Amino acid sequence: MLIHDRSYQHWNGQFKSGHVNCWIVIARTELELLAQRKFVRFIVAIPPLIYLVIHGVLVYLANYFPESTVLLKIDPKFFKQFLMRNPILPGFFIALIGVFSGANLISKDLRYNALSIYLSKPIFWTDYLIGKISVIIVLLLMITGIPCLLLFIEHILLSSDLKFIMKNYWIVGSILLYSLIIIFPLSLLIITFSSLTTNARYAAMWFISVLLGTPILQEIIEKITRNRQTAIISIWENFDILGTQLFGLTPEPKKPWVWSAAILVTIIVTCICILRRQLRFVHIRN
Repeated sequence: MLIHDRSYQHWNGQFKSGHVNCWIVIARTELELLAQRKFVRFIVAIPPLIYLVIHGVLVYLANYFPESTVLLKIDPKFFKQFLMRNPILPGFFIALIGVFSGANLISKDLRYNALSIYLSKPIFWTDYLIGKISVIIVLLLMITGIPCLLLFIEHILLSSDLKFIMKNYWIVGSILLYSLIIIFPLSLLIITFSSLTTNARYAAMWFISVLLGTPILQEIIEKITRNRQTAIISIWENFDILGTQLFGLTPEPKKPWVWSAAILVTIIVTCICILRRQLRFVHIRN
């Protein structure tokens, strides 16, 4: 019997649109690829775990050995310092994850023309961008916001009363917001550098130059001008100034948080504009 003579039932179903979840597929695929790299697994798991365990022990000592509170106090400053004590810890881990996980995210697609294949599918450039940046955000949350929340929960569980949680319940919001303030600009920064080259090494060098170069430049200018307002030149100082404000700590009078917020917003907007131009250029060209 010929195929056109066969009887077929009409399908009344609906196609499932993949547009909503396509960025999740991109993010999941990249995370699976990164999980196969032993060095990435090491820098994401081992050093931050040690950092968390050390602070977890400090929280335990502060609750069960009252005399230790003379040297250690669990307050908003403790959680702020856990997230960003200085550019060394945990900024060093943030830099490593940015270099070894983010520098290659877009540059490799440009090198192998995979970006053209991505954008030839029924997805927008925003889906591609969200999928890529989600990878860095997830990895950085694993060494910043998530362990800090675990320390907060540990302190609540070990506390003998509810005074701390009743007085400092707002710290949860500060932890989450401050983590995003640190993570989002840095994630956009490394992704932007990655989109400007086909060589991940160049992206990594540019990223490290910003993280290390701006504090050095700030120190030089401060020594010359003897003006503490030059602190906003350093990206780490801007994070520190905003963290001080978010956690209700006493800020230095010569470090206004408004300028720090404006600088980070400028970085975010600039990165998004560059990424939009780069990705739309590839999309139009194809």
